[in-house]
Amino acid sequence: MLDKYKSSSPKSGNLWRRALQVFPGGVNHNIRTFGLDSCGAYPPYVSKGQGSHIWDVDGNEYVDWWMTHYAQILGHNDPNVRKALKDQIERGLHFGAPNESQVILAEKLAEAIPFMEKMRFCSTGAESTMYAVRLARLFTKRRLVAKTLGGWHGGNDSLGYHLKHPFTDAPFFDGVSFNFNDIDSFDSLLAENGNELAAVVIEPVQGAGGALEPESGFLPYIREETEKRGIILIYDEIISGFRFCYGSAGDKLFSTVPDMITLGKIAGGGMHLGVYGGREDIMSLATPGIEGGRWVGGGTFSSHPLAMAAGSVTLDELRSRRDKYDSLNRKATDFRAKVNAVFDGLRARAISTGYGSLTYIHWLHTDLGEPPFTGRDLSAASDHDTMDKFQGLLMQEGIFGYHGLGALSFSHSDDDIGSTLSAIESVSKSMV
Repeated sequence: MLDKYKSSSPKSGNLWRRALQVFPGGVNHNIRTFGLDSCGAYPPYVSKGQGSHIWDVDGNEYVDWWMTHYAQILGHNDPNVRKALKDQIERGLHFGAPNESQVILAEKLAEAIPFMEKMRFCSTGAESTMYAVRLARLFTKRRLVAKTLGGWHGGNDSLGYHLKHPFTDAPFFDGVSFNFNDIDSFDSLLAENGNELAAVVIEPVQGAGGALEPESGFLPYIREETEKRGIILIYDEIISGFRFCYGSAGDKLFSTVPDMITLGKIAGGGMHLGVYGGREDIMSLATPGIEGGRWVGGGTFSSHPLAMAAGSVTLDELRSRRDKYDSLNRKATDFRAKVNAVFDGLRARAISTGYGSLTYIHWLHTDLGEPPFTGRDLSAASDHDTMDKFQGLLMQEGIFGYHGLGALSFSHSDDDIGSTLSAIESVSKSMV
């Protein structure tokens, strides 16, 4: 399988064989095999990116939908971001001390997300959710944490449980789960564990489940019930922050304000950044020497000047384009409708889901029925072997993505979208 791809990528194949000798499974992030190992192949080794395209070490060109785990909303190698990074490199890489850039970026984030009264920077999204949970436990003096089934919040023990169907794994640490878009499921969780919960951690749009939009009333209900019980509501907006609008999707699009928020990806301009912040009374517990506080946060590379520079110029650019988000979101919505029309025409057991500029594709082993779907529905119905094959065949046709596809950026052209749709149709015909 994928003979065309393998014959055109000998350098990637050689790097893969070398990687297997030094990395468990050949990768430093499990999903970066892109499912190609199950097809008897290997991932392309990327050498450069420009706008919406990337090139591998063999010179093969791809339309990129993965876009650095959705972080590159401006496109690869944006000239303003590149200049900001070059200017900072000339001054120095990192000093392990306060720098002006961290204050500037924090002020821009605070202006965009007013309920984030105080914040801290770290280096990754996984750190930001870990530290947010630590503060919630400290503030409430409770240990139990709730999240959605299938919700991904980074590889930390506080939240790394109930990730994949059938969700039977025992939690690494004190945690329970409920179903996204299922108020009854949330009520059951509260009835059993409500008095013990320190925090509820949820994405306003569930990313790993298929970029699922919250049903009307779902997030307001969670906000109301957590507030009644003194449970800290944490919005994980590492994906959704600055992705669907300028600022917090939970606040601006779904009219709910959490107690805390985590950010990353776009907020760092594609560089290494995690942010956790929110109510001042909660965040104040991270203050050095404060009564009742604890050591929360650290890391040699927190507030790295390169990340501060990239994030700051990215926010400037997005602020100037804040009226163009609707167009970007609409373009992706129209694209998903066309993809589903292709699947319907071919009677393929597949569906495209998404919200705003995020697009997922799922091949299924059973019918889903009528929407709305939950993350649990999609996870239980997904045919992962067929999905890996589909993804590999798309890459063979020059379309690079994951979770079926990925995210539109402001750099994607109509030609990019058209060629992707053509590739999806061609690949799908070969699979039905």
